[in-house]
Amino acid sequence: MADLPARLDIPDRLEIAGTTFTRVESPESIACWSADADHRPVSVLTEPAAAPDRATLDLATVVLGRFDELADLAVAYLRERLREPELGLSAPELAMLDAAEPSAAEPDAVVWADGTWMLRFAESRLRMADPYGIGVLFEGTTPSGIEDLSHADLA
Repeated sequence: MADLPARLDIPDRLEIAGTTFTRVESPESIACWSADADHRPVSVLTEPAAAPDRATLDLATVVLGRFDELADLAVAYLRERLREPELGLSAPELAMLDAAEPSAAEPDAVVWADGTWMLRFAESRLRMADPYGIGVLFEGTTPSGIEDLSHADLA
């Protein structure tokens, strides 16, 4: 990774709930820090690029501390919401929602400075999740929407 441009007001590292987040390369307008907390990838993003405020750090602390519980909530939310006809799941995909094995796995979290965040399930057998997974948007600790990432530009 190339050295990031030095900006005194944007730290290279953040300490959140005992986890060290390291600033990663991103477009100039964004500041992004990432960590792998117990094999749970979590990122914090600010746009415009700046150090995260206390509310963003507090939200990241909640996400880290309740990651498994919030991932379970997200899977339950997906199972419920994906049945809506406008989402266009096929009959075999709908049957997968009832399977004991979840239709989404390998979650990673992205916390944004505006107080929202998303759990992205990178692994899913659902057509709409190809190739980047499927996201569950949260407001606080409540799932609030599904993000179809099939056409996302994650570069």
